[in-house]
Amino acid sequence: MTLKAAAGAFGEARTIETDEWVVPETTRRLEPGMFVAQVVGRSMEPRIPDGSWCLFRAPVAGSREGKIVLVEHRDVHDPETGGSYTVKRYRRKNIVDSDGHDRDEIHLEPENPEFEPIVLRPHNSDEVRVVAELVEVLAPAAGSLAR
Repeated sequence: MTLKAAAGAFGEARTIETDEWVVPETTRRLEPGMFVAQVVGRSMEPRIPDGSWCLFRAPVAGSREGKIVLVEHRDVHDPETGGSYTVKRYRRKNIVDSDGHDRDEIHLEPENPEFEPIVLRPHNSDEVRVVAELVEVLAPAAGSLAR
């Protein structure tokens, strides 16, 4: 895939097109909806090293809660790359606001403690689309995939 998803914040926006086919080196049974994309940035380290090639499954099966997901956000852009994709752990939290009203927030949480979660509040959470869930880290940046 030409898509490179940021692991820091919302990363480089690209049209998702197939450049070439790769054969992921995995013992998992490959299924329709699975695809390979490169994850850039350090916020998901050590689980996903910067530049790693990862296997994703779309759509997300069952609950998203606690899963590492590829997320697209239409209106939040990384100031560094200007893009709208990120890879984070998905958490939905119920918050009581200052007026005593319950509201849900979506927290997109990094694995690396050097980074802060991305918090999406009700006014912008409907602009988030969970594209896929992480299945497996296939190869680090220095690694290669069979083509």
